[in-house]
Amino acid sequence: MEIRDPIHGPIEVSPPEKAVIDHPLVQRLRRIRQLGFAEDTFPGATHTRFLHSVGTMHLAGLAFDAVARDLAFVPPSDLARARATVRLAALLHDLGHPPMSHGGERLLPSVRAIGEGTDDRTATHEEMTRALVLRSDLADTISREMAGSGVRPGHVAAVLAGRPLGDDPFTFGSATILPLLGQLIAGELDVDRMDYLLRDSYFTGVAYGRFEKDWLLSRMGAHRAGPAACQAIDSTAVHAFEDFLLSRYHMFLMVYSHPKTAIYHRMLVRFIEGPDGAGLRCPVDEAAFARCDDEWLLAALRASPDPSARRITTRDPLRLVAEAWDDDARALDRLRPALDRALPHDREWLDAAVEFSKLYPEGVAARPGFPALVVRVRHPGPRRAVLPVHEYSDLFTRQTRWKRVLRLYCDEGEAQAAGAVLAAVAAGGPEAL
Repeated sequence: MEIRDPIHGPIEVSPPEKAVIDHPLVQRLRRIRQLGFAEDTFPGATHTRFLHSVGTMHLAGLAFDAVARDLAFVPPSDLARARATVRLAALLHDLGHPPMSHGGERLLPSVRAIGEGTDDRTATHEEMTRALVLRSDLADTISREMAGSGVRPGHVAAVLAGRPLGDDPFTFGSATILPLLGQLIAGELDVDRMDYLLRDSYFTGVAYGRFEKDWLLSRMGAHRAGPAACQAIDSTAVHAFEDFLLSRYHMFLMVYSHPKTAIYHRMLVRFIEGPDGAGLRCPVDEAAFARCDDEWLLAALRASPDPSARRITTRDPLRLVAEAWDDDARALDRLRPALDRALPHDREWLDAAVEFSKLYPEGVAARPGFPALVVRVRHPGPRRAVLPVHEYSDLFTRQTRWKRVLRLYCDEGEAQAAGAVLAAVAAGGPEAL
């Protein structure tokens, strides 16, 4: 089978993979928009989690082929099993995603209900994905269809978790490649990001998310770090890698954190946390969960008298009246009391921050014992042959400061009052109030 993809071209799908793709839980992703409410700002952004998942599977195969060159200690049959597993993990990595992108995360069941924990906190979409892979009848489909390649549901779940969920199925002799496989799906240079940056850039019509995919894949490899193999990149591709990181950062600043998208997500949260949305949750039952798509949520919003629900369905979000970044955000913060007095009715403050890298906070590795990515240094000089990426590139250090944005939204009828407060400050400073 072949899927024609506007980003990667023809994508080959094996018969066992097609059987998994045909499962209702995977088909559900056809009805989940990749960017949720971003469609209101970027009308072309109607692409789905399904298409992203197929593209991620394709890139996972290419990335595995690149790193496999450095895995001579793994028997050929196990390399084939690992490749099939990482492709399947990439295909299924968004399986548990709620409707309307991340705004619907609060709709998911508790970790106790899905067997991923013992408390009642709401599950993340990653935990929901693992539960569906391990405990729905999709697990039977994987076991049956992938038996010829030796792939088991537990293998897929372990790759998605990036750690063993019992015995490590990817230990060979004294080394394990499981951390490496996990990094290919969710790391600092992973195929999930590779696909969604290119795809989201294409469908939103912006240029921020473009990068040198083919060069990065061709320069990717693996490196033994003690008993574990980790992801590596050749020093000749570090500049392309830095461009990849900046592409993601700019997409978050300009697309994923767009002010209109942000207020739509906040209104969805207000509805879910309000009395009319309190009973609306994705069910644990897999057949019922397969019906929880964007239209399921939109139908609930249309039927609700909740003011936030009405704003979503009538495309009448609260209006942005003030936005300030970094140091200016602190100045806007000081005006909150005056602005709150001027806006006694429906208003919303959104205070957000975009970080450059979760894996390298403060410019150093979050997990010092295991590198998230290493650089193989090709050029001569005093440096070691292999370095953690944050020691080779100073980009992480230069980007340690989070980008903060503070926004104020209000009802259209009160926007003039907010403008008057801001004008008074502009004319005479805060003391003018």
